Amino acid sequence: MKKNSILNILLTFFFLFLSFTLICVIIYIRRNFVLIGTNPIAQILFHCIVQIDGADPTFIKGIALRCVLLPFLAALFVTTLVFGNIQQFEKIYNIGFVSLIRKYGVLISFICFICSFLLISHELRLGEYIKEYTSTSTLYEEEYVDPAQVEFVFPEKKRNLIYIFLESVEVSDYSKAEGGALDYNCIPELYQIAEENITFNNNKGYEVAPGASWTVASMIAESSGIPLNIPIEENDFVTSNKFLPGAYSLGEILEKGGYNNELLIGSEAVFSGRKYYYEMHGNYVIHDFTYFVENDLFDYDTRVWWGIVDRYLFEYAKDDVLELASHDKPFNLTMLTVDTHHMDGWVCEDCLDEFPDQLANVYACSSRRVSDFIEWCKQQDFYENTTIILVGDHCSMSVDFSEVIGDYDRKPYYVIINPADGCVPSENRTLCTFDFYPTTVASLGIGFDGNKLGLGTNLFSDEETLCEKYGTASFFQMVKEHSIYYDNHILYGFE
Repeated sequence: MKKNSILNILLTFFFLFLSFTLICVIIYIRRNFVLIGTNPIAQILFHCIVQIDGADPTFIKGIALRCVLLPFLAALFVTTLVFGNIQQFEKIYNIGFVSLIRKYGVLISFICFICSFLLISHELRLGEYIKEYTSTSTLYEEEYVDPAQVEFVFPEKKRNLIYIFLESVEVSDYSKAEGGALDYNCIPELYQIAEENITFNNNKGYEVAPGASWTVASMIAESSGIPLNIPIEENDFVTSNKFLPGAYSLGEILEKGGYNNELLIGSEAVFSGRKYYYEMHGNYVIHDFTYFVENDLFDYDTRVWWGIVDRYLFEYAKDDVLELASHDKPFNLTMLTVDTHHMDGWVCEDCLDEFPDQLANVYACSSRRVSDFIEWCKQQDFYENTTIILVGDHCSMSVDFSEVIGDYDRKPYYVIINPADGCVPSENRTLCTFDFYPTTVASLGIGFDGNKLGLGTNLFSDEETLCEKYGTASFFQMVKEHSIYYDNHILYGFE
């Protein structure tokens, strides 16, 4: 076979492989993810750039099978069909259009690649992302309050904090009669907790800020008051000694105030760089799947899904919080649930078959479990001096459950339980992910000048949030735009 023919075959295969890969990625995203809030490219880029150690092996295998192996085999089959000399296909090659394809295979496969690239660009709003990234915002110069430059005054008796990120829990899980999107309320206990405690907008959830619509981004936004923006030009911005070095987080405030900080999660903390963020920003003790296995508290062979299911995690939480409370220092226990993660949640042995949708049943089980833990906390000696905050990290990405919810303005769940004396909630507020940072600090009775930290506003004050000042859409557009200040001072930590 001539060299140019071999080159044509290889190029045809290459462009076909790329085309099929992009098409399979589109299909996979449509079937498995509903990406709400931030442009989906931000989240996808983050997980492509940052190490994925600790991810669910079956999840990774599924992506590899559907988005790598399947396109490879399809491209190989088509290339062999067109260029091969297999006897049973000889008659096919005599057909005019097949001969044409064979002659112009490189050109045709390249056109297929261009079409599939345009399709995925439209699906992921690539043009919008490029426009935002190339636009320059002065938001940080005008509105950002650097917490590292703020003086914090702690009360004489420092309050403990239990901060629980509730995976994918949103107020649309309520019934329609209660302001949700369903014919039934699949999280009645969480609904009741919110009704009996503090929200700032009649239990209607909060707006998901750009750069905060996936778990680690939400955890950063709620504890540092900033989005997680992705530098396209660099792929090592998350390492063991570098993750947003210019950020100043809740953990750092509390560490300086003499707190013991702990992060408790059932998956591996190294996934998405969570371990690095929490160790660097607050010197957190990390209790994750790796910790429990290494300390013979959990058998690696019994791992399910992302690691340890919530049924066991909350039992570990009771042990950990009692241990923390036994010391003479105040504590901050930050925790992340996982059972309600997409695709359809993890059905544990405590789940009941109450609702027609699997994820709804998992939500119901999680609601009972969180409520039981809160009630247990109330019976403990430490509770009187402890603030508990429950926040859905983002909206569910489950496609099936999104179809059940339908056309609804989706917002994650939140509630503040037992804040410090004097914390009087403002009402009818428009709040977003960033506002939890200064509000959490205030809920612990910690004083600070002004009512802003990062891009967030203390909701126990009457000061406008940035969503209220600019309008949510306008403010979020500014957040999406590229900021030189963010790059220099937060992302890279330059003085």
